[in-house]
Amino acid sequence: MKKLLLSIAAAAAVVSCTVIDNLKGLPTAAADRHARALEHVAKHLDTEEFKIYHILFSEGEALSDRLFFVSVSMIDRDDRTFTQTFYLDGRAPGNPSADNGIRKPEYETTVGIDLASLDPQQIAAARTTLPEGYTFKSVSLYEVTETIPSGNALLDRGKQFGTHETRFVMNFTEDGKEKVSSAGQTSLVYYQATASVAPDGTITVEAD
Repeated sequence: MKKLLLSIAAAAAVVSCTVIDNLKGLPTAAADRHARALEHVAKHLDTEEFKIYHILFSEGEALSDRLFFVSVSMIDRDDRTFTQTFYLDGRAPGNPSADNGIRKPEYETTVGIDLASLDPQQIAAARTTLPEGYTFKSVSLYEVTETIPSGNALLDRGKQFGTHETRFVMNFTEDGKEKVSSAGQTSLVYYQATASVAPDGTITVEAD
């Protein structure tokens, strides 16, 4: 397993901003909290005009167990693709930016990800696969991706376009070995495991 170190530091900041929807503090693994984040996205995104082909929930500071933003990749009726970030700390959503990646979706053939159909409860099932002696801490990211054409026949061979795959990364610690000290500095030691959810709902978990 890949071992990661997170240094502990004390810091304070005062931030002034116009509150839009302040959802700061939503836990990364709670299904109902993801639902609140999705409600925030739906308020600012015209799903009649756009189809979503990728959505990502991201934690803020590692091991904070707090959702920080939701990133959405989408396509409009003119086959133009965009990415937009929706912050959960009271800031206004970021402006949509052109998505010029290798994926080449078309509006008519893109199925689209239904925000209401997302099921983060898969996280609860994946948590049960962690080995004994380890404790779940948070989810670094949770994403759903639609399989869409890349425009390259070789790369697209064998792909089932329109299917949706879910992937998320769990952070966890080893009981009794969460901290190490060196040169007067204390660090948190944690591990990561990636869970993949196939279209049929099968969950596979692998340690990074």
